[in-house]
Amino acid sequence: MKIFMTGATGYIGSVITEKLLQAGHRVVGLARSDASAQALRELGAEPLRGSLGDTQLLTDAARAADGVVQNAFDLGADFATASAEEAKAVYTLITALQGSDKPLVYTSGTGGLGDTGSTVYDEETPVAPSESPTVRALQLRFETEKTVTGATGLRGVALRPPNVFGRGGGRSVLWLIGAAGQKLGAVPYPAEAGDNLWSLVHVDDLADLYVLAVEKAPGGELFHAASRSGLRTRDVAAAISRGAGLGGKTVALDRNELAEALGAPPLADYWSINSQISGEKARRVLGWEPRHLDVLDELGQPAN
Repeated sequence: MKIFMTGATGYIGSVITEKLLQAGHRVVGLARSDASAQALRELGAEPLRGSLGDTQLLTDAARAADGVVQNAFDLGADFATASAEEAKAVYTLITALQGSDKPLVYTSGTGGLGDTGSTVYDEETPVAPSESPTVRALQLRFETEKTVTGATGLRGVALRPPNVFGRGGGRSVLWLIGAAGQKLGAVPYPAEAGDNLWSLVHVDDLADLYVLAVEKAPGGELFHAASRSGLRTRDVAAAISRGAGLGGKTVALDRNELAEALGAPPLADYWSINSQISGEKARRVLGWEPRHLDVLDELGQPAN
């Protein structure tokens, strides 16, 4: 298939592009800069210069493709603004694809779930309203999910990845925590939440799931994308430390110290919760078979 993809050169997007090409598909990637366009060419994809806010460009590109992957999210903006801009782009793509029965795979995320506590959330677990402004902003994406999965005349699918690792980590949450560790000489974690539990997925396994979603996911479905759950915060921190060349050194910090070390109070809040999701539905329905299951060992390997 010819797949139009936004966010095709990012940390996750570049691996999705690679995997789609390996599966025999053609990828046309939205490129906001000359550098992004060149990166797409080097991957073997076709660049299309433009931005997520260019409604006519998105419409024409979606109609010219056999399917669409929406993977762009402006991490440089505040989450509420980025979520609103994303929702507009998704509405444009849905309008362009209606009546075509083509796939539209939308990238959401698990940040809006907030603190999952001891529960491993699946796709049916009710999501409680949050007092956190950051979580509330991210929960706006769940409305966009419903717009995608509820759209008629196309095959709308939403994916919720948890924290992603592998291939150097991009500028992911785990990478940011590791970068803070480099400055401190030890990776920080919340003193009161060292036994909290997390779910992770390797970027290659996640990209494999996107290919399955494009090729075979039923329309109207939401899939969580975790390969492993039940990973303790302090153990994840130690693995990040090993991968950052710090020999497994960690440091437990209180809330204010953690916010200062990470440089962002919202990131400190996030690193202080439980975040567990189940990827069982993707395995059952799509035949997803994650291979990178020794998460702490792989996370602890130095980046190439």
